[in-house]
This record gives sequence, structure tokens and C-alpha cells, in this order.
Amino acid sequence: MGQQTGVITGKVTGENGALAGATVFIPGTGYGTQSGADGSYHIAAPEGTYTVAATFVGYTRTDLPHIVVKQEAPTVLDIRLNVASAQLKEITVSYGKQQAREVTGAVATVDAGQLQDMPVMQFGQQLQGKVAGVQVSQYSGQPGRGIGFIVRGAASFYSSNQPLFVIDGTPITGSINNINPAEIESFSFLKDASATSLYGSRAANGVVLITTKHARSGAPKVEFSAYYGLQKIPSGKLPKVMNARQFATFMKERGEDGLKYEPGYKVSDDYHAAYDNPDQYGKGTNWYKLMTRTAPIQRYDLTVQSAREHSSSTVILGYQEQQGVIINNGTKLFSARFNQDISLSDNKLKLGFNLAPSYRIDHNNRMSTDGVGGLFERFFEASPLLSPYNEDGSFRRDVYSPGMVSYINPLATYELTNDDYHTTRILGNGYLNYEFLPGLILKTNLGIDKGAETRKYFQSGEVAGTKGQTKGVSSAVDNGSWTAEANLVYHKTFFDDHEIEVLAGYSAQKFSTYSNNLTGLGFSSDDLPYLNNATNITGGSGASAYSLLSYIGRINYNFRKRYLLSAALRRDGSSRFGIDRQWGNFPSISAGWVISDEKFMQHIRGLDFLKIRASYGITGNNFFGNYDPQATIGTYYYNFNEVITQGQTINRLANNDLRWERNKQLDIGLELSVLHNRINITYDYYHKLTDGLIQQRAIPVSSGFSQIIYNVGELKMWGHEIGINTKNLEGKLTWNTSLSLSFDRNLITNLVDPGFIRRNNTVTSDYYRQQVGHHLGEFYGFVFLGLYKDAEDLAQSAKYQSTPANPNGSSDVGTIKVKDINNDGVIDDVNDRTFIGDPTPTFTGGLVNTFSYKGFDLNIDMTYSVGGKILNAAKWAYQTNMDGSRVPLAAALDHWRSTEDPGSGIYPRTKTGTTAIGRSVNTQWIEDGSYLAAKNISLGYTVPVRNSLLSTLRVYFSVQQAFVLTGYSGMNPEVNVGGADQTAGVGIDENAYPIPRTFSLGFTTTFK
Repeated sequence: MGQQTGVITGKVTGENGALAGATVFIPGTGYGTQSGADGSYHIAAPEGTYTVAATFVGYTRTDLPHIVVKQEAPTVLDIRLNVASAQLKEITVSYGKQQAREVTGAVATVDAGQLQDMPVMQFGQQLQGKVAGVQVSQYSGQPGRGIGFIVRGAASFYSSNQPLFVIDGTPITGSINNINPAEIESFSFLKDASATSLYGSRAANGVVLITTKHARSGAPKVEFSAYYGLQKIPSGKLPKVMNARQFATFMKERGEDGLKYEPGYKVSDDYHAAYDNPDQYGKGTNWYKLMTRTAPIQRYDLTVQSAREHSSSTVILGYQEQQGVIINNGTKLFSARFNQDISLSDNKLKLGFNLAPSYRIDHNNRMSTDGVGGLFERFFEASPLLSPYNEDGSFRRDVYSPGMVSYINPLATYELTNDDYHTTRILGNGYLNYEFLPGLILKTNLGIDKGAETRKYFQSGEVAGTKGQTKGVSSAVDNGSWTAEANLVYHKTFFDDHEIEVLAGYSAQKFSTYSNNLTGLGFSSDDLPYLNNATNITGGSGASAYSLLSYIGRINYNFRKRYLLSAALRRDGSSRFGIDRQWGNFPSISAGWVISDEKFMQHIRGLDFLKIRASYGITGNNFFGNYDPQATIGTYYYNFNEVITQGQTINRLANNDLRWERNKQLDIGLELSVLHNRINITYDYYHKLTDGLIQQRAIPVSSGFSQIIYNVGELKMWGHEIGINTKNLEGKLTWNTSLSLSFDRNLITNLVDPGFIRRNNTVTSDYYRQQVGHHLGEFYGFVFLGLYKDAEDLAQSAKYQSTPANPNGSSDVGTIKVKDINNDGVIDDVNDRTFIGDPTPTFTGGLVNTFSYKGFDLNIDMTYSVGGKILNAAKWAYQTNMDGSRVPLAAALDHWRSTEDPGSGIYPRTKTGTTAIGRSVNTQWIEDGSYLAAKNISLGYTVPVRNSLLSTLRVYFSVQQAFVLTGYSGMNPEVNVGGADQTAGVGIDENAYPIPRTFSLGFTTTFK
């Protein structure tokens, strides 16, 4: 006769009522389930006496012993879970986990489960404004791209400033764009030297630890989530350029003024024909509307999880697609993840693997859309007088009217260009942990990051720079890295009060890449886009590699979990550095004091937790070229017996002493919880000194060379970080708030002679200057004083480029007037430019409010920046060019024409030879970059489920980039021509790919 079975049933509740999706199980057996939408659960189990356990994210696990199960009647067991104190939660840190209260470094965690309503392809977009001290900016709207991270103002003039990303314990060497956000369970941001020092030479820019989803004990779980959205460019900040009639009027007036004021000025017949009668035109061609669209975005994820007593497995399959709001471009991502964990020998042996293959297709998604000459700029520069099509329906090649620069049809460029990248990526690692003795564990990990990418490019000769020169490219890149680590961990508590954890280990990493490229020209037909149809094929190939060997050690000690101490050391050896400086040491020390545990604090009502901590340490930055300190050989030609002969010799000096850029960092922090943990506050002050910045240093040319790579620069960075989390309302209506606030400052303290770095030797694009004694990226240019009002004003003012032979230089009445900085009576590019604006914000941060009432939930996610300046080059250098070479803003119609008709006083005259200064940086270009942006607003509803198939069902509506409140006149106050690199230009707008507003509808459901 079979064993008799019974039933355990009841409800799982938390502080705010029923908990849907809680795991209820019987430890040591395979019996378990998840609670439904109303918190109810039902477990069938053989008769007997058991311990029943229940878990839910953010709550303390509850174990209820001696639960008797009989066949005769159900055992009713209602379970109430208590919210876990933030200080008791276990968080991921370098090479392990710790209770939050025991952490002595600056570590911030984010639960990814709360971020899934956002219709985005990159997890970086989900993290904007979530962590104090971590600036995540979206500087471009390219599908699946345009996101950058800066931790505590990290900067380098030569190396990367992006943090190190570590996924399930394995540092990755490739892009983070191929990671499906649905696979992620949590993030840990390591910000100070104590938290990051075990990553040594790669940790100067901070470390982001990503933990992916692993199954927990309980019944198998099958979850499916999906959303579909529509993206549209917000129209409020679009540049309002001239339409056809307005542009013809502008060009007619320009011709008339030239004939009136400029002796010898001539107007061609085609110019007269195009512009003499502006009324013949209407609005003309709207290139922006032709080139943009409402585009779809969609994502689908299937998660299957199961866990038994000794094993657990997770499978996640995902598909994402984002079409661009610019026509004919977009990206698709196919992803999968397999996570398996096994425990044997009474949990002494634990092993498992994580494997995540992905495949991405980028179509026209890496074309040059942003910046000077980018395709988005061309939307506003093509002539509105011309149709994009010829009379026979084919594309017109040239879209410039008389007097304009030669522009190629941007619509044809996008339609007749195919630039496809196919990227395959495999991320994976396997681990084996074995506990030899109580408290002594060997942990091993072997990780891989393998990538392969092919490019297929074909552009019709109709839109090539040289007409008829059809071009095809076929290229491939194959790269990969492996990481092998072995660590011994000893964890022991002595005499009940003394707890110690010691870690010692070894790590090795190797990266290699190989690439080849073939370019074909002279195709016989655009209908055969294959290189074997090209008449001229050229190509090349290359390879590089680097390796890293490391020894690591750490000691964590605490007394009664009240007095905390940690010391760590990593010794790295890298092939990237000079032969005499390949090894470096990266130590750190930190301490903490849980003051709230002291007896003298017990009488303070409302105080739940108070801890102070401090740390100091050294980390490094080795994110640059693999062979930069080594001498290289180049090909040269010389006259040998009157015969031109080819030979090879050294073309770059080696520097055997080149070392890591070094980051010395002090951190002082405080953590406070009051009113039954309803208010939680974290504060950090940090001070960093980055020395040994790598630059090219000038050397005597008698050496045969002009420069050598060297460690010479120095930066100081400091700031304050505040994080506040509050539970404002509890009960049927809940309201939680999370606020992050960052004050970041920097100062350049040392550079190579002459003590500054120009952005460009061309004054028109020399936007900023990196100079000793100034902040990073301060704008540099003229001080705008308006226009010369009349002849008297011109006579009494300094003129641009004036000389004794030409006293007025390039100035005249009605042209731009700037300040004579050195008071010599002449305006020139060297002596009369100065620092005119600081892009560094006063403070930045984020604000998240979440509400729930019965089955409804509302999330409002916002970011903000206060005080930084933006240099709007897009508007003033390009869209207000008064020489007629491109289509200006409609407002420029109100420009100076005479002393009697001076226009608005903003836009100068069009006189030949006087407009160049208008394209040079001046204070007119500088705007306030403060903003408040609603990054995401989502409204969800958990549907009561009363069928046998579904366990939970939640539907939601979401708006991404819902609104941006700003006084900035451009399209995106987060724009940055240098991307996420602070040393390549902060807050500079050069026509970036627009960031769309997205409306989406989605759902998440779990199956029984």
C-alpha cells in the first residue's frame, strides 16, 4: 500500500499584506510551491512531521518546526514574514559575500527586480540616478548603445575611465551591451579603495559586481515576461531650421547685402534663379520628417527555475529588438543563460556553472550619426528647396542649393548603405568549492569571455564621397579571454566574540584578439554587393594579447560584530607595462564601528542602527593599449646610392619604466537607520589623488624622436555622497522613496609642459582646455559682447585680426564683438580667449517614488543635475552659420542688415569674411545644463488569478523619458561629445542621436 499524503495550506503575508510569489517549502525534500496573488499556497506531502520554511526577497527567512501532516484533514499554516533589516542582508562584495552591517567599504547595492518595467535594452539605463557617486548618462539614443558609467568622477587622459564589470565572479573584457537585463538579480557598486582593492590594477575606476539569477528552494517556477513599445522623438526641443521659403529669403537678402556693402561682389545666374522669388516656394522638403519615424521596441523573456535539496537550475531565454527612430537602423539581441548549482557530501562540495551565449545583429547602428559631419547633423543642413528624388523616382545625389556646401542626400545615404555587424558572445564560468575542514574552504573559478564579430558593409557609389566609387567591406574580429582563480578561505569564530575571515589566492588572466579586414572598390554593379565583384581589393590583419598574474589576500575581523577591521592586498603583474615596472602592489585598510550596539546608545529612542567607517587604499588603471610602452618599428624610404629604398627602423621609443596610473583614495562613511528602519541614510566623503597619469612627454629632438609615453599627470577628486531611503506610508497604501545625491569635484594639479591640453588646434572646435589649476573640461573661448552697433562703436572697440594695413580686420558694423582680454586693442585667437564655463554640476542624483494600493503599483523614476554648463556647438557653430553654406535656424532671419535694421541684435550680418568668428567658441554658446528628467513612469496591476494554469499575472503601462524639465535649448541635457569620457569633453552638444520617448505595454506571469 502506497504512502499516505496530506496537505499543508495557508497564506503568506508581510507587513503590507499578502505576498505573491513567496517560496514555501519543506527543507531536505522536493516539496514546495510559490504563493499565489492572494498569498495562498498549497503543498502536498507524505504524512509526517516537518519543518516548513518560507522565503521572499527582502524578508527574513522563517522556519516553522514540528508541523504535522495527516491525511485526514489539511494542516492550516499561515506564515508571516518579517522585513529583513538592511543591515542583516547579505550582499555581494569582492570575492565573496558579507552582511551589510559588517562591510567597512563604500558598497551600494541595487535589486534588479524593481527595474524590469523599463522598456530598455541596456541595464545601464535602468541604473540612472540609483546610486550616489555613480553617474550613468545616456549621451546618445542609438539603439542598444550610448550609455556610459562614471564612478566618483573617474578620469584619465590616456586610459579608459569605465569601471570594471564582474559577472558571477568573472571579470569581463568585452562590451556590456550583450547582457540581457532580465538575467540580472542584483548589482553591487564598489566605490572606494577598500571595496575594490582586490581587483588591483583594474579597480581605479570602480567595480560593478553583477549577480545573475539562481533558483531558490521551492517548487519549479516558470515565468514569462514581455513588453511592446513605440518610440518617438520628443518635438519640443527640435531645432527650428528655415523652411524653403525662409531659406530662399535669407539667401536673397544675403545676396542683396553683398551687392550693397561689398565692392566687386557678384551673384551668379543660378543664385538669382534659386532665390530671387522666395514666394515660389512653400515649406519645401522637411528632411527631418523624411529621416525619422515612430519605431517599435520589444522584449520577450522566458525563465524556468527549479531547485531541490542538492541542486538548482535556471534557464533564461530572451529576445530583444529596438528599431531606431532614425530610419533603416536598429538592433536585435538573442540571448540565453544556463545557471546550474550542485551541492554534495553534506554541502561540503559545491560546484556549478554559468553559461550565457548571445547573438546580436546591428543594422546601420554604428554609422557616424553623432558629432561634426554626423548624419543627424545633415538632417538640418540639406536644402529644403530640393526634393530627395529625381523625376524618375531615383534618389537625387546632391542636395545643396547655390552658395551651400556640397551635401550628399542623407536619405539616400541611409537607404543605399547597408552596414551590418553580427556579434556572437559566450560568457561563462565554472566553479568548485570544497570545505576540507570546518571553516576552511577551497574556492576555484574558471571563466571565459569569448567573442566573434563580422561586419558586412556595402555603400552604393551614388552616395559615396567620390561619385561612382562603390565600396564594400568585409571584416572579422575574434577575441577572447580566460580567467583562472584559486582561493583559500578560512572563517572562524573564537570565544563567541571574535570572528575572523582570511582569504589568500592566485589569479591568472589572458586576453587575445585577431582581426582582418578587406575593402573592395570599383564594383561593376550595385546589385552584386560581394567583394569578388570589386576591381580593387585591399586588406590587412592584426593581432594582440595581454596577460595578468595576481596574488591576493584579505583579512576581515570583527569583535562582537561591533568593531570591524579589514585589510587587503593584491599584487598584479601585467604584460602591458614597462619591463622594469610590470609588478605593482595595491593595498587597502578599513575599519568600522557599530555605535548603535554600545550600551550608552541604548537609551536613544528611535535609533535602530548607526555605523561609522573609514578606509584608505591604492588601486590602479591598466585599461589601455597592449604594447604602448614598447618600441615599435615603421617602414621608411631613403636614398641609397641614388635609389629610393625601403627599410624599417624604430619609430617609437620604449619606456621600460611605464607603470599603472595610480589612485590613492580616502573614504569616510556613516550609515544610519531610525524609526524602525523606516528612514535609512548613507553618507560618504571621498578624496582621491590620481597620479602617474599617462601622457606623451616632449623630449629633445636630438634623440631622433619628439616624444615618449610617460607617467606625469595628476588629478585630485573629492566629493560627498548621500543616499536616503524612506518608508513614508505603510498599510493598504504604501509609499517608499529613494533619493541619491552626489557632489563631485575635480582639479587638475599636474600636466606635461606647457601645463595644458587643447582639445583641437582649430579654434572653431577648440571647445575646452585641460589646464593645471582648473576643472576637467572647462570651456575655453571668447567673451561675447553682442554686435558692433555702429561706426562709432566699431572705432572705439578692439577688432578681430586687425593689422596696421587692415585696421578693421575681420570686423565691421553688425559683426560679432568680443572682449579684448589683454587690452591690446586687437582681438586674436591666442590672447583673447579665456575660460568661460564649467561643465561640472553642483550636484546630481536620482529620486524614485513607489506606491502600491491593493493590486495597483505606481513607480516614478527621476534623475536630475543642477549647476553644470553645456556648450551648444550644434546650435551656434552649425545651425547659426551666417555664410549660407548650410540651412540656419529660422530665428536667424532676424539678423543685422543695417544700422536702421539691426535685427534682434543676436545674429550678425552675412558679410563675406566676417562670419568665421561666429563659429568660434564664445560665451553665447554656454547654457545652464540643469535638468529634472522623468526617466520612467510605470503603472501596474496584479490581476487576481483564479485558474489552474497561472500563479500570478501583472500587467503594466510604462513611459520612458516621460519628460525633461530644463532651460537648455538643445534636445538632450545629458549630451556629451566625448561619450562617457570626462577628458574628451563634458557637456558638449554636437548633434547627437536623439533620445526617444517610449510608450510601452507589458506583462509578467508565472505558471503553476
